[in-house]
Amino acid sequence: MKKLAISAAALLAIAPYAAADIVVNLPESVPGSTVIVESTSVEKMANARSRADLGLVSDTVAIVKGKPLTVKVPADADTRFKLTFSPENTLDLYTSPGEQITLDITAFSPVRYTVKGSPLMEGIWQIDEAVRPIEQAASEIRDGKRPQSEMQGLFEQYTKVLTDFIEKNPSSPAAVYAMLSLQPEDFVKYDSIVAPNAARSALNPMLVKTRERVNAQIEADRKRAEMEQNHVQAPAFTLENLEGKNVSLSDFKGKWLILDFWGSWCGWCIKGFPQLKEAYARYKPELEVIGIDCQEPKDRWKAGVEKHQLPWVHVYLPQEQAQELLSAYGVQGFPTKVIVNPEGKIMNITSGEDPEFYNILAKLMGK
Repeated sequence: MKKLAISAAALLAIAPYAAADIVVNLPESVPGSTVIVESTSVEKMANARSRADLGLVSDTVAIVKGKPLTVKVPADADTRFKLTFSPENTLDLYTSPGEQITLDITAFSPVRYTVKGSPLMEGIWQIDEAVRPIEQAASEIRDGKRPQSEMQGLFEQYTKVLTDFIEKNPSSPAAVYAMLSLQPEDFVKYDSIVAPNAARSALNPMLVKTRERVNAQIEADRKRAEMEQNHVQAPAFTLENLEGKNVSLSDFKGKWLILDFWGSWCGWCIKGFPQLKEAYARYKPELEVIGIDCQEPKDRWKAGVEKHQLPWVHVYLPQEQAQELLSAYGVQGFPTKVIVNPEGKIMNITSGEDPEFYNILAKLMGK
């Protein structure tokens, strides 16, 4: 289940059952003697561009044996809470003003619970219980205990749990929760079913933002496919390199190019560097790589280039230019790699770290 929060400032206290908006009953054995409770409004969570924007409030509360934890639900906003009993044992809750919720935690590692008093949380519990064995199987695949070939089947099972819930409970506030984990094509298919009642769900602000992202991704996918199929001229840019000198795309006409949209914060970008280095060493000087750093301060960009010993051309994409250039290339995630031929035309755009990219590159270059 997703993570969740509240604080002293959010009026968390040990209080009599009758005064509580959320009562958390605990088993005899609890990992640790305290629980960290954080909270933020769902509206802030949906619109935050950084952790600072969340306005998190947090408190550490002592666990008193034999007594429940009680948490006051804010009277003016739908709220997301995160209860942390230990790094491995966290629990997310979503509440609306006026709700009286009883949560019975029955086990830890992982957290198991039952819930009453909130149609949203009751639906989330139903979904999470249904996907629990699927998530366990996926974990076993990641640990090497089951073959990787089973992952696609698990993904299909996971999607079916979500879509089955939506089809059977289209007016449930938890149908919005299920929507948030669907792939774009399924999201579009089920959005019209959920939308008429979505405003009654505390999670509606997240649905609205997800809808915006899905529509943007669909448009970006359309643009990428059009650019690839029609081999359009790569959009021009001029950006500063590590020495502060201007570098333009037109400077490299006559060479094959890989435009690597990346950031030192991006784990998959970093994982892909060894293969990119191999390709660069194999095909230069016929091929040049231009690393286009995104979404981080200049000092972190420069430190990342040095740390990972990246031997190609590097330019920095300032925030004020980012939206225009990323949109021009249909970039929706990182890394995104673009193959440009010697005439300056786009031949391929690959999102994510896909080994097949290098087979495509070799074929295009006639290698």
